Amino acid sequence: MAKRVIEGFTQRRLPAGSAWLTSTVAHWTYGSAAGAAYGILAGSLPRPSPVYGVPFGAAVFAGAYVTLPIAGLYKPIWRYDAKIVAWDLGAHLAYGTGTAITFRLLGRLGIGAVRRIPGRGPRAAVRVSS
Repeated sequence: MAKRVIEGFTQRRLPAGSAWLTSTVAHWTYGSAAGAAYGILAGSLPRPSPVYGVPFGAAVFAGAYVTLPIAGLYKPIWRYDAKIVAWDLGAHLAYGTGTAITFRLLGRLGIGAVRRIPGRGPRAAVRVSS
């Protein structure tokens, strides 16, 4: 899938053995970008919760099964075996939950771009220099 996208952008054929590597790099890049978007969204909420990871994972799953068939990289969801779709949904829910838990733990440790000022409400924050 990612191999075809890269070949389309570069207008060059990639070696046959590069499919796994390009797919893995694309998947991790997309997952990292989605995780960053989650951090921005959850960080703007008064009380981020790990529970928000479940709908986040479901949204990433749904987004893939909507956009990738349109791009010609996946088949429509109804053309996959139900067990495959269920496993993929479970993996995305685990990813979303893991992302939300990590965000919560890093926030509690005070690691991040913004640290909340105790006792001053959810909007009172100070930038943390790196």
